[in-house]
Formats: sequence, C-alpha cells, structure tokens
Amino acid sequence: MRDMTNLIELTTGTLGGSVFYGTIRINGNRISVSNHLTSDKEYTFRMIGKARAGFPMIVEFTSTIKGLPYYLSKNTTYVEVLSEIGGKPYWFNVLTTKGGKWYSIDKGILEVLTVGDMHGAFPKMVDWNIWKRMNTKFHSCKSFVPNALK
Repeated sequence: MRDMTNLIELTTGTLGGSVFYGTIRINGNRISVSNHLTSDKEYTFRMIGKARAGFPMIVEFTSTIKGLPYYLSKNTTYVEVLSEIGGKPYWFNVLTTKGGKWYSIDKGILEVLTVGDMHGAFPKMVDWNIWKRMNTKFHSCKSFVPNALK
C-alpha cells in the first residue's frame, strides 16, 4: 500500500510492535493504531453490531482486508481478527468504537477505507483536513492514503 506513516505517530521503545503500532489524530482525538492486517491475506473476522431493536448481533465471516468495508455500518461497534501465534489461535481487536467514534483501528483498515465508506459507516470520524492533505476529490478516493492527482 501507499505510505501513510506521515499521519501515524509510531510507538517506539519496548511497546512498539503490531499491537501498539502508533496513534493517529482525527478531529483532534488521538486514536490507537495496531498493525495486524496485510492487504492480500484472507482472514476470519468477528464483528459485533447493534440491531435496530438495540440488542447486539455477532457475525463471523472470512474476507480479505479489501472486502471488510463492505460489512461495516454505522452500527458496527467492534471488529476482531483471528490470528495464530505459535500455532495457537488468538482474537485481536482491529476496530473498536463507541458512539460512532473510533477508539482503536488497524492500519490495514485505514489503508482501504474510501471517502464513501467513511460517509456511510463512520460519519463522526470524517476529518476534512486529512482528506485535503490526501487529495481526495471523489467518494472512491482513499481516505487515509495519498491519492494521485488527476
């Protein structure tokens, strides 16, 4: 993927790694960024969202990171990914939200989100200043990676 590390303040020292990769500032809020996902690998995701009636719904599905935005909505509160370490399966948080705002997100998700995805699933996380820096012009433009000039 294209470089977006200029938006992410990387964690250094003993805590640096895939779990505590860094932080990003969106609308003045500091959001924790992990780095578990790569673009071409297929993953098993577990997602929790709220139904119209207010109760939680849990869904598991298999997809690449590029297909994940298809499943995201305004009601998505939590997304985990199944990953193996030392032959044992573990679930890792790749997106946590509360009240429509992110608390943590994976770098891989940031790299695939488009302006249209943001307007549809995360309207409270729209940051016009970042989009201006990334040269976004259309709903199909990436939200957090530099877009080519047209």
